[in-house]
Amino acid sequence: MVGPINVFTLLFGGLLAGIPGQGTSRHDDDSIAMDTAQVAARAADAAAKKAMDARSDIQALRAAIDKLILVDRALWEIIAESQGLTEEYLLNKVNEIDLRDGVLDGKIREPVRKCASCGKVLQKGHTKCVYCGTKDEGANPFQNINTDSRNDLAQGMT
Repeated sequence: MVGPINVFTLLFGGLLAGIPGQGTSRHDDDSIAMDTAQVAARAADAAAKKAMDARSDIQALRAAIDKLILVDRALWEIIAESQGLTEEYLLNKVNEIDLRDGVLDGKIREPVRKCASCGKVLQKGHTKCVYCGTKDEGANPFQNINTDSRNDLAQGMT
């Protein structure tokens, strides 16, 4: 770790070098270089660990998505066969749902919901207003999927 004297020397050593008897010694320069290299090595190790953790998370999410796609496909085939539905019907329904937010972009964006009692914006993932405690009677099961639920789902799918 770089101590206060080394930081001072690192910052001002070049200025002092022009004053007789005030420059840095070879020993101080070597010490600063070693301290700087150690700090850089620790930072590189920490960055490498974060990158490895991120890769692991991505692999887990990809596995969860693959399983969800498989289950989704199986459910679609069961429903299509039992109800006589076509893929065209499914695609039309997907587009209809996608357009509910006014944009055909392959994403669902739920509209902002407000509390019926106090009028404040209802927080995602909550079934009650955090301001007045009124239960959100208009909530649907898909609106209350929060990040923790998605993480639990992803872990459960592996």
